Amino acid sequence: MEANHELDFDLLLNGAIEIGNRLQGQKLPADIAGIYYAEGLGQKIIHHCLSVRHLFKGYQLLTAEQLYGAKVDFASIAILVRAALETYLTLHHVFVASQDPEELRFRFACWHLGGFTDRAEFDPKNQSQVELKKSEAKAIADLQAEIKASPYFQALTAKQQNMVLKGEWRINKGWAVLAVNAGFQEAFFKQQYKFLCGYAHSSRLSIIQIQQSGDLQQQKEMAKASVGVAMVVLAKFMFDYIHLIPALREAKHELPTFPMISVWKAFGEELAA
Repeated sequence: MEANHELDFDLLLNGAIEIGNRLQGQKLPADIAGIYYAEGLGQKIIHHCLSVRHLFKGYQLLTAEQLYGAKVDFASIAILVRAALETYLTLHHVFVASQDPEELRFRFACWHLGGFTDRAEFDPKNQSQVELKKSEAKAIADLQAEIKASPYFQALTAKQQNMVLKGEWRINKGWAVLAVNAGFQEAFFKQQYKFLCGYAHSSRLSIIQIQQSGDLQQQKEMAKASVGVAMVVLAKFMFDYIHLIPALREAKHELPTFPMISVWKAFGEELAA
């Protein structure tokens, strides 16, 4: 990553923080189902990107007994970027991808249901957890009833309907499908995503790259591709979020970083394998 790209990353991060500051004390639009969770997904993306920026600077750990060698932890950067990318694709699919309010409500309900079914099989350990499980069982039943009433649910196959009711909110859509819908080139996304997943899943290639990148400059070079993806994710998230929230949409021309956001969004969508 060239020096000006590092500056761009800092400007994008400053833009994300400025967007958050602009929304302080303002009510989020009530007509967008689950918009509170869209804000939470955005916070998750920003936190991951802030951590990526911190790691990219490199660090040297000093304990009470030892000073360790300086390093750029490119493996952890890759894992964080993968998490940020999946979070962005989730936000785009649930809150942005469709212009039909009914479909948006259906997608949010499916995703929301998945959050409850994820822990429905957990065994409660105390009385408060027992009560929580009861309340969440009711929430699951209510969401399933809402979902069943949607024409989008009724248009699915029986197999797909069963998946949705179990909380599988993406249904048959893999991350590559969500990425293409969000504007990424399919070949580029698949290549980059496979690389990022290799570090999360401890692939043989990722281990070899860690072993062979002992030099600080080598580590920096290994981190550059992942950091570039993080910048694209951050830009695309902010672009979508600005257009999702009316208060930001009206003020987008007042944001000094909006041209930078647009440039990195377009750059990411033009990348090919």
